Amino acid sequence: MQYVNDESNINRNARQVLRCVLETEPTTRTAIAKKLSLSKPTVSAAISRLIDEGWVTETGSGEASASGGRKPVNLKFNPKKAHCIGIDIGGTKVAVGITDLKGELESYRTFPTQEYLDHDFFPTIRKMADEMMAELSLEQEEILGVGAGVPGVTNVTTGIVEEAPALKWRDYPVREKLEEVFPYPVYVDNDVNIGVLGEHWTGRGKGKQNLIYIAIGTGIGSGIILNGQLFRGSQYSAGELGYMVTDRKLAKTYRPSFEGYGFLESVSGGTSVGTALSEHLGREVTAAEAFELYRSGDKVSAEALGNALEHLGIAVANYVSLLNPELIILGGGLSQSFDVIQPIVSDNVKRYAPKECEIVRTAFGKEAGVIGAVALLLKEHEGMYNI
Repeated sequence: MQYVNDESNINRNARQVLRCVLETEPTTRTAIAKKLSLSKPTVSAAISRLIDEGWVTETGSGEASASGGRKPVNLKFNPKKAHCIGIDIGGTKVAVGITDLKGELESYRTFPTQEYLDHDFFPTIRKMADEMMAELSLEQEEILGVGAGVPGVTNVTTGIVEEAPALKWRDYPVREKLEEVFPYPVYVDNDVNIGVLGEHWTGRGKGKQNLIYIAIGTGIGSGIILNGQLFRGSQYSAGELGYMVTDRKLAKTYRPSFEGYGFLESVSGGTSVGTALSEHLGREVTAAEAFELYRSGDKVSAEALGNALEHLGIAVANYVSLLNPELIILGGGLSQSFDVIQPIVSDNVKRYAPKECEIVRTAFGKEAGVIGAVALLLKEHEGMYNI
């Protein structure tokens, strides 16, 4: 965070104080000094700097003290001081958005992935960001950085996507490609990792210490928050739920729905659900149509979907047994059919796991990936946020 991050003690104190304002606003100088065990003059100097630079604002008087002394002045974080670019790269579409520092979406655009994947892919992302910046009257120096999510195992240290089957990327330097078109700091991670970060920051998982986010779409993936921190695993592949095996015999003969896909997503993902029902009905059926047929009482659909969702339920029960999360959030394209999925998954958790776990639908809509990408940026960029 360039504005409050040089080597001096003053600037270190300013960053520490800024985080305190972020986490406890509205607050006061006295409350900050007490919470951080800093002297009042030190806090006052830091606050003066942050006010001068526009990071913090004074919002008038607070409550009078019991002794009748002067009312303290409340302090609040200014989320419009800087803005963030979030990028959600999917196999079907790419979403690009700009938010303020509290995740409020200010502008949002999409374009079809496959039309641009082989040419002008990253320049098109930059073009959209520039158009939105112009629309919002933002200058380059008002952009804090870029966060991006990719549907594949991603080394967050190198910025290389090791494998993204939906994009046909292998060992692909996605961060380097983004840095070629953007003059800002760039952070990249797996799309479900940014999904759980977004939920933990401003979504259904806010305030939770142990949280699982499961994205169910063409594939199935998950992001994990353990003890308040994102868990990526030793090789950045933690949470690859789509590879979980839920039937030993079937695992010997199953066919991946796409090259590189795992067992669970090949029997419970959107494509496999549609394919299974298509074979039964003798015509092409989408996953969305399969759920509608299920709701209408169609017996064939009930059998095909019930089987797929039972596999998903067993996988979630295994998750609950291993990690004992406070909450599981379902997202992704198929979460639109939460009314069908949740009862079956919950029933399996009750049946097989030692403890029950609340299962809820994401509160986010189409903007989920962009908000998550911004959460990644704010988490990683100079430790500004504790997300």
